[in-house]
Amino acid sequence: MKLFLFLSILWCGECFSQGNLQFNQVLNLSFSAGGANFAVPLGKVWKIETVSLSSYSSYFSLSVAGQSIFLKNTNTGYGPVFESFPFWVAGGQNVFMSGLNSGVASVIEFNIVP
Repeated sequence: MKLFLFLSILWCGECFSQGNLQFNQVLNLSFSAGGANFAVPLGKVWKIETVSLSSYSSYFSLSVAGQSIFLKNTNTGYGPVFESFPFWVAGGQNVFMSGLNSGVASVIEFNIVP
């Protein structure tokens, strides 16, 4: 009975899977206070792991498909201190990274393997 249940769960997971992720590369994406545009290639997925900022009194925001999201906020008037990592971005999306100061985003890029 346990074997049947295990195989049923395994089979259901395979039915609804959209593909597997395969490690491709690590990216360190630099941005300035004015921001920088990046494009996630089709057939890839980005996992933004963390962001390092050049100033303690700063923030990091991300704009994906025109939607702005604050992911890191340190000692600013924009609200409480928070971090929302990791953050996933699908292939084909344009990403705009900005902050009060410059910084570097650490990103892992994956290939989508059918």
